[in-house]
Amino acid sequence: MKGLLGKKLGMTQVYLENGDCVPVTVIQVERCVPVDKRTQDKNGYDAVVVAYGQRKPKHTNKPLAGYYGKIKAEPARVLKEFRNLELADDAMGQQLKVDVFAEGELVDVVGVSKGRGFSGVVRRYNFRGQPASRGTHESFRGGGSIGMHTYPGRTLKGQKMAGRMGGKTVHAKNLKVVRVDAGNNLILVRGSVPGANGRLVRITEAKAGGRK
Repeated sequence: MKGLLGKKLGMTQVYLENGDCVPVTVIQVERCVPVDKRTQDKNGYDAVVVAYGQRKPKHTNKPLAGYYGKIKAEPARVLKEFRNLELADDAMGQQLKVDVFAEGELVDVVGVSKGRGFSGVVRRYNFRGQPASRGTHESFRGGGSIGMHTYPGRTLKGQKMAGRMGGKTVHAKNLKVVRVDAGNNLILVRGSVPGANGRLVRITEAKAGGRK
């Protein structure tokens, strides 16, 4: 399995060789280095710890500084674990590049969606709302009834109501890699990926059986 951490730059469009214009999301991979391993014997599972970005030593607390000193690595912006990521021992400490993926390959991208704050049911769940005609009072964008009268006499769990919208982990699966720019360490995937521009995303090889 292959994996990377990158920063979402934004969306644009590119032309393919057959003349088709496709929308793509540009992801930039900065310093992305595997620094440690989790093993079945020691930790109960297999994973590779990847350090992304850079962090100034004065902004690194003592527990993290001790960990980085133990593994003999420079402080990073974030640490993420990749399960089932196969790396040789000599590849530890070597920076990962976008050329681990090839054009036409399918990838899964995981990110945190944009936070929309407290939102009503019309925006959050696409409710139609009440008719804006004679007889409707102060409930044009309301959610309507949320329960029943006698039994069980409560609002059922999972009822669609107003609340916090966005800010959740979203998996975008089976996105095709349109272009790989190894010189600028950019990877272009077809379609949109979750999160705002500048946010961190995780790119992994799509599981077998994805669409072509």
